Amino acid sequence: MAEAYDGIVGKRRAIDAQLVVIGSSAGGIEALTRVIASLPADFPAPIVIAQHLDPRRPSHLSEILGRHSAMPIRIVESEAALQDSTVFVVPSNKLVEIADGHLRLRPAAPGQVSPSVDLLLETAAEAFGAGVTAVILTGSGSDGSAGAWHVKQAGGTVIIENPATALFPSMPRSISPSLVDATADLDSIGTVLVDLVVAARPDPDGPEGLAFSALLARIRERSGIDFGSYKSATIVRRLRGRMVATGHTSVADYARSIEADGEEYARLISSLLIKVTEFFRDPKVFEYLREKTLPMLIDEARVHDRQLRVWSAGCSTGEEAYSLAISVLRPPGRTPMSSTSGSLRPTSTRPPSRSRDAASTRPPRCGTCRRTSAPDTSARPSMATRSRNRCGRR
Repeated sequence: MAEAYDGIVGKRRAIDAQLVVIGSSAGGIEALTRVIASLPADFPAPIVIAQHLDPRRPSHLSEILGRHSAMPIRIVESEAALQDSTVFVVPSNKLVEIADGHLRLRPAAPGQVSPSVDLLLETAAEAFGAGVTAVILTGSGSDGSAGAWHVKQAGGTVIIENPATALFPSMPRSISPSLVDATADLDSIGTVLVDLVVAARPDPDGPEGLAFSALLARIRERSGIDFGSYKSATIVRRLRGRMVATGHTSVADYARSIEADGEEYARLISSLLIKVTEFFRDPKVFEYLREKTLPMLIDEARVHDRQLRVWSAGCSTGEEAYSLAISVLRPPGRTPMSSTSGSLRPTSTRPPSRSRDAASTRPPRCGTCRRTSAPDTSARPSMATRSRNRCGRR
């Protein structure tokens, strides 16, 4: 597999490759031993382990894992090329990053958590995209919670050890439930990984393939969402994640179950949809917008005493909408719009969802007639105007 990452071609191939990253802390040695012991010798992906260890004491993690693993165990010294069916152990007091199919170590700052699961997951998500599977095991603290967010943003999969049975539940419990694809007891995690990584590599064949195609067709008929242009490996991997989470072993059985379970159907759709978003996601576009387009629109609105309204199509959790708002309020070399505008109220044309971001997108309502209030964006509105609602009542 190492050759797959050489040069530009290798970088493209890394997107379709798979990687498993396991993070743990207190109680992690026993947990790691049990997970690694349950994996086959031909496991078709590299496994990178980031275990918090006391740097003042020599580590015997690799020797302990080696006695129980069917795969070779490698300690990363300074740099190592990733290989399938190999377990890589990161030493204590080192930070590890992934780039171009290689693990690279660097010293940790004094007092810094090392190896950092967050840093490892963030760089893994950047390098492998939807091919990353993150596993958070027992441990104290919250290392891995930020990295799990990056994994999900890249389309990857997040598995946590069941906090109810974990020796130290803080680390798995710190992962937001909205990011978790599967929660499993310790002795089941190896099976979950095999189901996800091994079964998700090719497109389903035979009856499973027919059931898979029928499921996608049913989703398109029911929701109007066509996943035909998505990478099939990504869809299969996420579908397998929901099947594992709900205890279904066949696509046909799972498809029948979601017909009667609207909540699980919604979870599946949410898992399949790629919600890649961040503030100022495309810097060049926003740079042109702020330097060229917005100053012209703002000047024109001021000259003609008009409102300036900006829409973001498909704002996901709001980063794009607020990026536009920030660009409008702080254009380069211009008086900020906030000095002359009345208010900024992002609204949504979609029905409010149950997500934690939904409340910030709901337009204000009149306390008297309950009709939606119109945002006032005129220059320095009077007190009477500011207190007047759409219905005309004060």
